[in-house]
Amino acid sequence: MKFNWGTGIVIFFLFFATSMILAVVATTRHPPQLMKPDYYALDLSYQERMDKKQNTASLATLPEVRFDAATNAVLVKMPAGMTAQSGTVNCYRSSTTHDDLSTPFGKVTALSIPADKFAVGRWHVELDWTATDGENYFWETAVIK
Repeated sequence: MKFNWGTGIVIFFLFFATSMILAVVATTRHPPQLMKPDYYALDLSYQERMDKKQNTASLATLPEVRFDAATNAVLVKMPAGMTAQSGTVNCYRSSTTHDDLSTPFGKVTALSIPADKFAVGRWHVELDWTATDGENYFWETAVIK
């Protein structure tokens, strides 16, 4: 059999089609890792979250969130003179949703979240709380373990 340009084109198209089929099969084996699985619900409550952020921005001091290597914990301190009635601390990584952690809390001025399950790297921390005066607040920052 003689190898000519027609045979080369057929071989190229067969190689291209095979590689596309393999790429589709490979991508369907891995589920997408979204930062938040409920991002549609978050989008619907966008204005509410912006109002909470604006309330937080109007505070004299902002919440303090930091990683303490000595205690291997994420320390969260409410703004000066404020007590949180209730709220949640959400810790998540951009790279995967398997490590996400949500911690509810009650009446506190400071709390400590054990970081023994945290992988080394950058973590996003979202603090969503209601103060004793009834105002809602939201603060987000990043910590590095």
